[in-house]
Amino acid sequence: MNPEQYEILDRVLEQPVLKRDLFPDPVVIESVELLRDRKSFICRVRSTDGAEGVSIGHPFISLESYPVFVNALIPFFTGKDARDLDALLHEVAESQVKKQGVPFCVQLATLEFAILDMLGNIAEKPAGLVIGDLLNPEVDIYLGHLLPQLRNLEPEISLGMMDESRIETQAKAIKLRAGRGDNLASDIDNAPGRTEKLIRMAREKFGDDYVLMIDGNGSYSVDEAIRIGKILEEHNFYWYEEPVPWDWYEEQKIVEQAMNIPMAGGEEEFGMHGFRYLVGNEVFQFLQPDIFYFGGMVRTMKVARMVEAAGLQISPHISGGGLGFLYMLHMVSVCPAAAEYHEFKMFSTKDPNGTIIPVESKGGPFESVGGTIRAPKGSGLGVIIDPDYIKTHTTCAN
Repeated sequence: MNPEQYEILDRVLEQPVLKRDLFPDPVVIESVELLRDRKSFICRVRSTDGAEGVSIGHPFISLESYPVFVNALIPFFTGKDARDLDALLHEVAESQVKKQGVPFCVQLATLEFAILDMLGNIAEKPAGLVIGDLLNPEVDIYLGHLLPQLRNLEPEISLGMMDESRIETQAKAIKLRAGRGDNLASDIDNAPGRTEKLIRMAREKFGDDYVLMIDGNGSYSVDEAIRIGKILEEHNFYWYEEPVPWDWYEEQKIVEQAMNIPMAGGEEEFGMHGFRYLVGNEVFQFLQPDIFYFGGMVRTMKVARMVEAAGLQISPHISGGGLGFLYMLHMVSVCPAAAEYHEFKMFSTKDPNGTIIPVESKGGPFESVGGTIRAPKGSGLGVIIDPDYIKTHTTCAN
């Protein structure tokens, strides 16, 4: 990519995301709390004026890295003006060089979600509308769940399970899984020939016109990735996601250039400069920042703007469990350059302890109708979490 094109992306990155004009008065963060019940975490923020925001932590990474939240994020954000969210997120993400990575970003996202919930409550707007305009009031979904089943069960069984979910949700697309998913470029299936069989049987089962994608999760070397990719092209797959390990960007570009099928990826990327490279060099046609792994919605919006400037598409990745589907809906509702389909892992609200998180929507029930889910309504994150559930969590120390 030439320097002039990078200059375009840099100008995009300089633009603020948070709609500061919605908040004429300072919103000083008086307190930041991380609450814990065994493996489950909740973030609660309060302003000096009494406004409050609450978010649910990541369903399976939070336990590994919560001391970062307590020791680095709470001291940094306490006493700051939430209207400076863009600058605060940039400073804390870029300056914590010894702590950077997905575990850090997961904690940062948890805190950002709570701040956006608080700001949305103050502005009386959905959280998405404090960082963007409503571009996608309805979100078309693809099914991205049943990961272990698709890799470990016989295709006849796993595709039958997926079909049940397809019928339940009327989803317009399905994502399958290729290889062992080990991010080791091992070129191994859990059973010999499973991936080829899965590809063929899925196309036969769902028909020639149904939208199918597949995710390699770093299973393949370059040569094997290209071999599998050619099979996908023969069966008219919609995209081919991360066939080689996630940070093999040069190798991924080799695969991309050998393919006619669009490539997707970026879910494990945690650096803004990394996405600048991926977008600038069109390593992927579909960019997939994970809203948790990349540190929240504001940073994801910056990626979306770069993607738009480059003429590519974005389909944010989400984790299953917790309130992943809720954060995805808010993000996609205001996302420029949004792809046609977005990841959905069912309305699963179990916390890591196996407890259903009791939430009530402020704007009507969440449901998939014809494979489409309406964007959340109501202020903040658009849900009320049962206070009795929050009380089962106590203040977290390091």
